[in-house]
Amino acid sequence: MSDKTKIAVFWSITILLPIIFLSFIEISLRLGGYNAESQELFIEAPNTSSFLVSNPKFIERYFPNFVPQIAPNAFRKVKRSNTFRVFVFGGSSTQGFPYNFYYSFAEQLEQRLLLNTEGVHVEVINLGMTAVNSYVIRDLSQRVMEYEPDAVIIYAGHNEYYGSFGAASTQFGFVNNIYLKRIILWLKDLRFYQLLENIASSENKDTGERRTMMAKVIRDADIEQDGEIFDHGIKQYELNIKDVIEHFTSQKVPVFIGTVASNLKNQAPLTEDETALNIYKEAQLLFEEGELVKALSTYIEAKERDGIRFRAPNRINDTIRDFGNTTSATVVDIEHILRANSESGIEDASLFIDHLHPNYKGHQLIAEEFFNALLDMPRLQSRIVNNGFSPPTNISRFEETYSNVAISRLLAGYPFTKNITVDQELRNYEAIFNGYVKRSYIDSLAAYASKEQIHTPIVLTEVVNESQLQSDTVTTITHYYELLKWQLNSIDLIEKGIELAVNYRDTDEYLVIMLLQILNDGNYDPRYMDVLSSIYLLRENTTNAEYWLKESERIEPNSPRMLYNHTRFHLLRQDSTKMQQYFKRFMEAQKRN
Repeated sequence: MSDKTKIAVFWSITILLPIIFLSFIEISLRLGGYNAESQELFIEAPNTSSFLVSNPKFIERYFPNFVPQIAPNAFRKVKRSNTFRVFVFGGSSTQGFPYNFYYSFAEQLEQRLLLNTEGVHVEVINLGMTAVNSYVIRDLSQRVMEYEPDAVIIYAGHNEYYGSFGAASTQFGFVNNIYLKRIILWLKDLRFYQLLENIASSENKDTGERRTMMAKVIRDADIEQDGEIFDHGIKQYELNIKDVIEHFTSQKVPVFIGTVASNLKNQAPLTEDETALNIYKEAQLLFEEGELVKALSTYIEAKERDGIRFRAPNRINDTIRDFGNTTSATVVDIEHILRANSESGIEDASLFIDHLHPNYKGHQLIAEEFFNALLDMPRLQSRIVNNGFSPPTNISRFEETYSNVAISRLLAGYPFTKNITVDQELRNYEAIFNGYVKRSYIDSLAAYASKEQIHTPIVLTEVVNESQLQSDTVTTITHYYELLKWQLNSIDLIEKGIELAVNYRDTDEYLVIMLLQILNDGNYDPRYMDVLSSIYLLRENTTNAEYWLKESERIEPNSPRMLYNHTRFHLLRQDSTKMQQYFKRFMEAQKRN
């Protein structure tokens, strides 16, 4: 063997040995089942193996010592042929914070689709999470194609600086290199890397930390406009989201991306920089003087000068609008619609619950705008019908208090409240919390559920029981509506809710959407179809009644309730011949029963 050959063999062994060793460890960990519960984005729903839900264990990989909430909305493991399935990506605004998931715009969108389509099953899967930015969205996008999306929605852009892997975040401490961060995300699929991370995480865990998430993630408290970190945040968003759009486009999946909005009028800059704060004061004066156009541009300038960049800069929206010209994505102008519908004509507290999270009215507007955009899809156009009902426009007493307590904890801390100790911060929050506890029994339940993170269905069950004891039918039904979102496969709960609501006309909007959701999610029972068609016929809405009458007859052709509804239907249509035919069948069915 020549010297050159020996050297080549030596270096080959030197290079291959570590690779072989690491491969052996990786294979051993996989065969041994290490961290197996954290590998899949979706897992089987508890007690319902035919449905999938998001896996909280998987989400942990993006956040050291913190696991964000994610909507527990289930979807079928095996997609039915007549299903319209939408995946929604984004941060906490998309997730629905501070509300429970069923008040998010994703859930509101599903309700609009259920109300205004026929012959199609609707599944809107909300993958919004606190502190998620374009890196996580890019990683998640690679994992959903096997679940056959028909459309993708993105509402994101606020977390590019302080979100997971953000340009100014303390979470991982990586250098600001886009491709290095992408490699780190790729490595997170390896069990050996997961083992190393878990060891490091257990050593660094701070069990005494009492600050809010927002206070913990800020590394650079003031990010200079158009500075290096500022520009990096824009660049990472552009490259990552462009990759997401191209990935789905290559698979012929339409992408709808919304411009992002934030509270301009009722949120002073979070920075302590006097220039930004003075510009905000100038905007307030201009608004008071009736100079709305100048006030708007000045409020925007104040936000742009705010070095604590929880609100996305305008360049994020410029990038999103550019996607409409340079990619196949459809841009949905959420910023415009929220501005146009704010009470002041400038994004304000009428549609935002804090600095950037929409309130429930804001979520309804966002849902409506995405719904209108989806209507242009050929997949939906032949299925659209105009429904006489709309989703409920108000939130319950429980949900209002639940969300207010959650948001008060956020606003009690840095950067919203400055120059106080953590103990003072917590005392201020406790005072607000105790105020809600003293209001009423429902308020106290909601406050404790929010503060202690008690599983919401447990508390909602108590709220329903209490309101029934008080003979408060409206309160009972509105909370039944929420409870069913958590337990759609509970036949007992479904039957009780329908029985309670069916004779109370003031809550028909809740009953209709509950019935449509129940039918959509697998309980395809003609009894529920008969109740639904009855409600439509009471409103003389024969168009919406007709579809469910036909479906009920197809499944159970001799049902007395269905035959009676058909009789009423043809009476309203002034078709006396068919009316008599169905009435005769109804009478015969009555005799048999």
